[in-house]
Amino acid sequence: MRTTQEVIEAMYAAFLAGDKDGMLAVMHDDVEVRFLGQAEVRGKVAANAFFEFAGGLLTDVRFTLGEVLVDGEWGAGIWEETAVTADGHPWSNHGVDVVRVRDGLVVALHENNDTRQVYRYLPPYRPADRSLAAADDSRSTS
Repeated sequence: MRTTQEVIEAMYAAFLAGDKDGMLAVMHDDVEVRFLGQAEVRGKVAANAFFEFAGGLLTDVRFTLGEVLVDGEWGAGIWEETAVTADGHPWSNHGVDVVRVRDGLVVALHENNDTRQVYRYLPPYRPADRSLAAADDSRSTS
């Protein structure tokens, strides 16, 4: 079985390669995914829908992963990114991803970032299938 470090490295390698399926491959079927200011979803189907949505929000992305710290089943990746939003605005954000790995799979991915940037430049996540979004999504409308 892969270690927490190996699983997190595989997740980031897939992300940096633009390989959504590779990211999903290291996730548990009931994974909890939370991106502050954007989405909170549970399960691979819901994560896939959110990743599809998020994949078109930024272009010319320059993502820099700093340190990855691991302690047991928990890991944290410190990152910075610049890009251009879909509507042409310059984008800059930074944050830390908190990842929990059990039995060789990611069971939780929590992306923490500057939500002021998210609210200012990115549209809210509103999946066509409302069952794929958290019930308490403060940016969504009924």
